[in-house]
Amino acid sequence: MTIRMKHCLLLASLFLTAASGAAEPPTEKLVLKNDRAELVFSGGKTFLFESYRSEGAEMLPAGGSATHPWRLVYRGVNGENPNLLPRNGYYDGGERLDTLGMAALRFTWRVHLDGGPARAVRVTVALGADSELPEWRLDADLPEGWVLTEAEFPRIAVVRPRDAKGILPVGYGTEYAIGNSGRLQARYPSCTGTMQLVMMHHAGGTAYFAAEDGRGCGKCLCIVSEGDAVVFVQQMTTSYAWSDGGRFVLPWPTVLGFSRGGWQAAALRWYRPFTFETRWGVRTLADRPVVEWIRKADMWLRPNGAEPGAQEALRKALRFYGRGVGLHWYHWHARPFDTNYPEYFPAQEGFAEAVAEAQRLGARVTPYINGRLWDPATDSYRTLHGSEASCRKADGTLYTEVYGSKVPNTVTCPSSPVWQEVLRDLNRRILAELKTDGVYMDQIGCAGSEACYAPDHPHAPGGGGWWPAAYRDLLEGMRRDLFGSDRAMTTEECAECYIDLFDMMLVVNSPHNASVRMVPLFPLIYSDRCIYSGYTYIPWRFDDGSLRFITMKSLLWGSQLGWVDPEMLMREENRLDAEFLKRLSAFRRRQHDLFVGGRFLGEIVPRGDNPRREIPNYETTPEVLAAEWESRSGRRACVVVNMGDTARGVELPDGRRITVPALDAIRINR
Repeated sequence: MTIRMKHCLLLASLFLTAASGAAEPPTEKLVLKNDRAELVFSGGKTFLFESYRSEGAEMLPAGGSATHPWRLVYRGVNGENPNLLPRNGYYDGGERLDTLGMAALRFTWRVHLDGGPARAVRVTVALGADSELPEWRLDADLPEGWVLTEAEFPRIAVVRPRDAKGILPVGYGTEYAIGNSGRLQARYPSCTGTMQLVMMHHAGGTAYFAAEDGRGCGKCLCIVSEGDAVVFVQQMTTSYAWSDGGRFVLPWPTVLGFSRGGWQAAALRWYRPFTFETRWGVRTLADRPVVEWIRKADMWLRPNGAEPGAQEALRKALRFYGRGVGLHWYHWHARPFDTNYPEYFPAQEGFAEAVAEAQRLGARVTPYINGRLWDPATDSYRTLHGSEASCRKADGTLYTEVYGSKVPNTVTCPSSPVWQEVLRDLNRRILAELKTDGVYMDQIGCAGSEACYAPDHPHAPGGGGWWPAAYRDLLEGMRRDLFGSDRAMTTEECAECYIDLFDMMLVVNSPHNASVRMVPLFPLIYSDRCIYSGYTYIPWRFDDGSLRFITMKSLLWGSQLGWVDPEMLMREENRLDAEFLKRLSAFRRRQHDLFVGGRFLGEIVPRGDNPRREIPNYETTPEVLAAEWESRSGRRACVVVNMGDTARGVELPDGRRITVPALDAIRINR
């Protein structure tokens, strides 16, 4: 049993004691303290989180965190729908609870919900003797037949320094400025919340806010600006299963901590260890049964359709780049994109032959499908009763999404046996009739889970962890019965709860502009346990330096390169960019001890002859960038890339001076 698992069992024991057992009477102040942190709460008749000191710094604003710590929405047997804050109830104060080396404080409110007795809402804050992170938990008593449907908990205000910036797990990771007002939000699990943490960093250190939820339940983690403070907030649509037996229990702890170091150090110190205890993060790439050709795929192309012009460009690109290229193939079906899902057949005339030709040239083919949407205008929607397989909101209507095709599609429920069979049959047909090397299933790792209230679906109504669990059951079954060990399953984006289910995840949705900067948060946590490709969507014009920048950053962050339309890539005006991509792909192939199972440790900006260049719609960047990696065998190395047209002499942080050839990459072993 791991240390973290033992710690969780201790907390569970303490939490049950807090819900039912005797407690010591309160003192003037209620204090949790060890050698690493000190939390002080008012002992009076009003709840107030007065002080939180960690590493010698005070996290809370002057006067403490005065924001309400919770907001709860209930549903009664008659349809009552009270939306309650602490001020809507009676505060009974706090008390201290100690058991098995754990210290905790319990705070209790009573709220009136029906004509019966008032019902308790309890907040428990626990701090282990050696813990750096106090854990916040919530439970509440309910009248018979009542459920709690939504919750905001915890809500904690911390001081906002003027230079504060937010780090959110959006795509690869994104840094935002934090102003006097506004809201930053990570919706998990999705491309806008690939992991369950948000951070605020500044010159003095990093505030870290995270959910330690190994089931991957749907939630939003938010940073809400309120003048000189920000409020960390966790929001969720709850599962009715969490309200069984007349008691609601939020089934995971939430943590808040402070580090004097930067955000990278905080993420490595606290979030990465949490992931080792999850089902998706426990195994490294060396321990996972990843399809071998995916391990060896160093670049991807993105062909569109099977028309003669597109085929000629693909032939030219495959002859130029050689064998082993992955193909993520769009528009292979005879209908317009984002329409008629999941009726992809018949394929375009000549597509099966195009697949076979690409494979003879050494490529591996994964055609596009959508793994989440169903077009209500299709025959299959009518004959298979697609509306019954789709997610229903609490009011009974269907979640409906409209994309560039301007065609409404309903969001299917992954737990539906009908939808699961539709996806199985579609994948079976693609693999059997088109003889592809795998299938790319869009939106599973990208689009958010939805709460579902369909009365006949095999899950409890509401949110919770059933959504990723249903996809897990489906994908594990398809792996066993359809794909085997040599055909790949890939998806868009990198929501962490799916990383062990897919051979590769395409990461291209990270926002980027003059005020939003991409950061390598995901590689920092998961580079040794996930294969990923891409950096962002490829611009329609990339002879302005954007493809060179994308290729450089992709390599440094450990991504498989490319994901470019071959027709664009093979244009004469893009020749140098195409050659740079080829050179770095060949370089990556020689560094698999780093990029396939090794660990990304951070970016480096070399000093010296390193001019800066503006990349439209991205950032102003040095032409030479580097990253530190640790190989599978534990050896440190520095990878350095020069995207410029001139060789540059630069200096690494250890003082080593090197010359990096133009449009090339080198490796420096430590």
